[in-house]
Amino acid sequence: MEIYNFRKFTRTGSRRGNYSISLSPSFSFGFLSGFYRKEGIKNYKKVILFYDKDSKAVAFQFTNDLESEGAFTVIHGKKQSTGSVTARSFVFENDLNKKEYFGRRTPKKITDNEFGELFIIHLLDNSK
Repeated sequence: MEIYNFRKFTRTGSRRGNYSISLSPSFSFGFLSGFYRKEGIKNYKKVILFYDKDSKAVAFQFTNDLESEGAFTVIHGKKQSTGSVTARSFVFENDLNKKEYFGRRTPKKITDNEFGELFIIHLLDNSK
């Protein structure tokens, strides 16, 4: 008789491969499940946003520094599998309220000499 080592699957509804950040028409950035889980976003309370107008790129720096100037609060989903940040002021200040910017983007992780670890999305990158 064969012996099996089964593990019960219990993560129904989970989208583990969704390593993305999205910008929605409601002025929020969403941290989808794959990104949220892999990068440990559940461990952070705040996010600092950066914008490069020339390359149409947004950078995200996650932090637990509650006093960090200009940081937005990370909203964690009920099941702690996704998150978001409502960034209305950031979106309007940088004129990002455009249909072509909405949608999911795959972030690139870099280490910046000045700001440290950043996750970058290019708003005109359609290779979602």
